[in-house]
Amino acid sequence: MLDKTLVVWTGEFGRTPRINPRAGRDHYPRAFNVALAGGGVKGGQVIGQTDSGGESVQDRPVGISDLFQTICHSLHINPKRKT
Repeated sequence: MLDKTLVVWTGEFGRTPRINPRAGRDHYPRAFNVALAGGGVKGGQVIGQTDSGGESVQDRPVGISDLFQTICHSLHINPKRKT
């Protein structure tokens, strides 16, 4: 089933690397994670890296547009075509 299905696991934001005064973690748009499975996506890859504190991207930054391009490619959708 994964040959024809793309599973995307993500949230709307990353979370701050530090605990806030209310013992929680706030939204953090500077770094977040996504897991993709199936749909022709090669497994076992880690793309991009933050610094040791998880505060800033250090290697191979990937943006939202990159993620959506990957999803469109996997689903054989032309991302430049307006629908």
